[in-house]
Amino acid sequence: MVVRVDTMTDHAPTTAPPIRHANASDERRLRLVLRSNALTSGFGGLIALATPGWLDELLGTGRPGWIRLVGAGLVAFAGFVALTSRASTLRLARVAPLISLADAAWVAGSVLTIAAGWYSTSGAVLMASVGVMVGAFSIAQAILSTSSDQARWFRRRAVIELAPGGRSLRR
Repeated sequence: MVVRVDTMTDHAPTTAPPIRHANASDERRLRLVLRSNALTSGFGGLIALATPGWLDELLGTGRPGWIRLVGAGLVAFAGFVALTSRASTLRLARVAPLISLADAAWVAGSVLTIAAGWYSTSGAVLMASVGVMVGAFSIAQAILSTSSDQARWFRRRAVIELAPGGRSLRR
């Protein structure tokens, strides 16, 4: 399958509408939020990779191997988020909502693991604090990634075509 960006008519160019000032500001804010998300995720991941025993003692899980695994995942996630923060406007419009969903999944996982009693009291407080921060990233990214004309334009115009005939699935 090939993804193609359609326009209003067959004769119009397939470019995104120009960014107006307010939307450019939203896009800059979204990129800033994504960079902040990448920085904090990467920092947390590096701490988990470098000091899994210490972090395990703080959290009270008794599973430093899992801490190391989560740390590696956070570092990979941070790299992906950092790359997305530097992506084109259209790619940013497509990927930022997915990052927001991943952050929401982290928050849900934090709530579930706290409720299941996986952590010591101090670990539960730390996980709840991290969950609040990640939730704030998720909400900000969701709002900013759906507020621009470019995001709406892309969602309206994205058409999946059947290759090689190039017949549009949209009628």
